Amino acid sequence: MAKLIFILLFSGLLCVVNAQDLKFVDGKIKAHTEVFGDSSINPYTKDIYSHLSIDNSIDSLKGTISLSTFSLHSDNEKRDLHMYETLHSKEFPHISFRIASIKKIDDVFLIKGFLFLNGLEKEVSSIAKIEDKNEHLVLDGNFSIKLTSFNLKPPTMFFLTVRDQIDISYHLDYIKG
Repeated sequence: MAKLIFILLFSGLLCVVNAQDLKFVDGKIKAHTEVFGDSSINPYTKDIYSHLSIDNSIDSLKGTISLSTFSLHSDNEKRDLHMYETLHSKEFPHISFRIASIKKIDDVFLIKGFLFLNGLEKEVSSIAKIEDKNEHLVLDGNFSIKLTSFNLKPPTMFFLTVRDQIDISYHLDYIKG
């Protein structure tokens, strides 16, 4: 019994020792939606913080990627203020994505995780290209959500309505160590 406990503790210690923290170096998270009959809305942020770690393979990547809703900006400051209202930014100032699993499919990866938005956590899947070289891990991917899935109402103005679907794309560059 003592040997079994020792083996379990030792193997657990090895898992912790093998994990490498990743430091965010550069990147951008962009959202895209449209106003029916009018124009596109493309807010983005470079103000990203995360706690990610990786063992020996890409599919071992774990952690959380977060942003402040107030860091999202488009080319229209007035529209940004409406976006903050729509996202209930005062009550829920952060949006985060927690990685649950990663699986390689052909030359891309399927990343499954949980998106926390408006006080709700929903499962989301993303397709990404992940490059691991020169001590950098670079993620380029995308996914879509519906505002109504997070109890958010697409804003309307006169006869114009914002599309319910939001397309998210991201480019995230991390350095190992």
